Amino acid sequence: MTVVFYQKLNSFWMEQLEAVKGDFPHITFVHERDQAERMIPQADVLICGAVDDSLFARAENLKAVIVPFAGVDHLPYHLLTPRNVRVANSHGNARFVAERAMALLLAWYGKVMKYHQDLSENRWHGFWVGKGLDDTWETIQGKSCSILGAGEIGRYLARYLKAFDCEVIALKKKREAEIFSCYDLVVYDIDEAIDRGEVIIVALPATEETRGIINGKRLARMQGKFLVNIGRGELLEEEACYRALADGTLKGAAIDCWYSYPKDGVIGPPSRFPFHELPNVILSPHVAGYTREAAELNIRQAFINLRMFLAEGSFLYEVDTRHAY
Repeated sequence: MTVVFYQKLNSFWMEQLEAVKGDFPHITFVHERDQAERMIPQADVLICGAVDDSLFARAENLKAVIVPFAGVDHLPYHLLTPRNVRVANSHGNARFVAERAMALLLAWYGKVMKYHQDLSENRWHGFWVGKGLDDTWETIQGKSCSILGAGEIGRYLARYLKAFDCEVIALKKKREAEIFSCYDLVVYDIDEAIDRGEVIIVALPATEETRGIINGKRLARMQGKFLVNIGRGELLEEEACYRALADGTLKGAAIDCWYSYPKDGVIGPPSRFPFHELPNVILSPHVAGYTREAAELNIRQAFINLRMFLAEGSFLYEVDTRHAY
């Protein structure tokens, strides 16, 4: 069996690779880029991130793809599913994405950014300058929070929210026998989830079914609610989201996932609409799952997936290729 690593490996990757080589001496491991390029047609297992679809077309012997992060919407399932190629991913960043969502939520309700900016200009708020309760921040304690997407991120979010005595409602697609003690309520209809929550947190994967799922009609149901998007930009209809914020339908939003990204360098607008001009939005540059700890956990889980597949043909996290998550 041949395992091809089609990406640049840093020292942490190499440390994990040397360990797995020692445990599976009969397996061929390829990681040098030139050699990996030549060995694609012989690869049984391909470990990679976002690569050109032509790579998978050339991988005639492919049995499994291991992606070292959670998002797998970039894969060409039309090339993989007919050949029964299995896919695994990593969820090591889930707790950090949930942490980022909490940070954004607390920053908005706590008016952290506004008060920082005002005080940096010597402008005060609140009790010490004789202001009333209409000039202070708002707690999230006791609020009803609907998490759209009850996966790994959703479960961590629920645990963090419960520390603030929030009521946590989770949206799940499928009814399961499993009892999720971290949630106060599990619902299976997105509109019910939206109606029940004062805070709406979008943590869904991007699939054909979920793209544009938060459309104008659903945004209209969010009158006076606060929206957090840590899923994917395309889950929210771009113009409808902007209009709902601009006209005050939404109380506010914290957005980490966007609609456009710089093609070169670090300069470029996140949307064709001026979200940055709105006073009720916190902008975050799609970094929720991007910490050193998250990267290491994702790599560790990629190797757990690899070890399990080589030893017994199973995965820690296997993707349903029919639904791309």
